[in-house]
Amino acid sequence: MEARYTYRLRVTSGQERQLQEVFDSCRFVWNNALGRWTNLWRHERTGLSAVEMQAELTDWRGRFDWLAAVPVTPQQQTLRDLGASIDAFFDKSNPAGRPRFKRKRSVASARWTTRGFSVAERLAVAVAGGRVQLRVVWSRPLPSAPRSVTVYRDPAGRWWASFVVRVQADGVGVTGEVTGLDVGLTTFATTEFADADVANPRFARRAAKALARSQRNLARKKAGSANRAKAKVAVARVHAHVGAQRGDFVHKEARTLARRFDRIGVEDLRIKNLLTNRHLSRSISDAGWRQFVEALDWQAAKAGHQVIRIDPRNTTQTCSACGTKAKVHIGLADRIFACTDCGLVLCRDRNAARNLNPDRQDKTGVGVDGSKTLVPVGTEAA
Repeated sequence: MEARYTYRLRVTSGQERQLQEVFDSCRFVWNNALGRWTNLWRHERTGLSAVEMQAELTDWRGRFDWLAAVPVTPQQQTLRDLGASIDAFFDKSNPAGRPRFKRKRSVASARWTTRGFSVAERLAVAVAGGRVQLRVVWSRPLPSAPRSVTVYRDPAGRWWASFVVRVQADGVGVTGEVTGLDVGLTTFATTEFADADVANPRFARRAAKALARSQRNLARKKAGSANRAKAKVAVARVHAHVGAQRGDFVHKEARTLARRFDRIGVEDLRIKNLLTNRHLSRSISDAGWRQFVEALDWQAAKAGHQVIRIDPRNTTQTCSACGTKAKVHIGLADRIFACTDCGLVLCRDRNAARNLNPDRQDKTGVGVDGSKTLVPVGTEAA
């Protein structure tokens, strides 16, 4: 399996200038290729093929000496990324929007393939005039020889190297347990088993005061000043800290769930649509549902298990015991599901998790063995 291993870099001011030349060339290639594609699509309803993009790059390198002085590999990778972005734009199942032009203050990055870098005690990447030796903070060893590396600087001013490597899947075998999983805001993830539920840490809410303080400080700074640039970095560091907390949290919890359950049924949510609710959008963004499900996919693949997307319609409104739909709509404020037909009384999220179990997916209340009642009829909320 392929995975990304990311490490901090210690970059000097001289090295930063050399890398910035590569970033600038990649931004130039992206913006010009996107401009060509946009004009062709707008006026002729046609686009640029990968071969045509590479031909354009050859022409640009022949006309601009400063562009030709920079290694071609990162520029070729930029065109591949643009092609992937354009394909994603036309994919109806993909929420990605139209590719945008890059600005100088955007996150700077460049990618090198095997012929453009080498790894020993330090990371050597090709720049104008040769290779630059970057000091890497080796927090863990690389599991195999990397196939590519992306060097980037985040908005908080930190430098990173992200390697694509091959890893061995650590399959845990069959555990015999299957569950549905319902994501929410009161409880981050609810399964069929109370001991496997995941609490909502609400990282952004915890950092709200620090973020507000840094944003007020930014608002007081004069536009274009050096102090404003420093204040922007301070705001970015708060966001970066929350992002790091959330990333660590979702991968740890996803790993625990993926190793315990053979199959996990999750809602196939359109999170972009849910964010239009102005009352819940901030809490949904803080929860990071999409990031969690992506981490769950990855951890399940490593464990040799499976995550199954399931249509979320009526999973909250349907009784998981007898399949009867609730006669009165159950709103977000209603935390208990009470079936008027079979008498099941259950936490609404637990009921939804049972409906999301991939082994019970005819949604009629009839199980794979033909039985009518899928879960014991309860008399108290769980």
